[in-house]
Amino acid sequence: MKMYQIKAYWDPDARLWRGESPDVPGLAVHATTMETLVEDVRDRILDLVPAVNEWSGCREPISICFLASRSERVERRH
Repeated sequence: MKMYQIKAYWDPDARLWRGESPDVPGLAVHATTMETLVEDVRDRILDLVPAVNEWSGCREPISICFLASRSERVERRH
């Protein structure tokens, strides 16, 4: 079974989580929380990944792995 990797990263300028994957062309989502991003990916991936495995002819679940990154900058107090 193929594992689809979703790269999620925090966009500090937009104050949003963004998710994309080279494994899933057309997948580009954004959300205010990581939990909402996961839900959105689960919904969108169903439209973007073929429902039937072309070599076995059976329907199998879609496995997703989220790789998240968030960097912060903290200003020093004077």
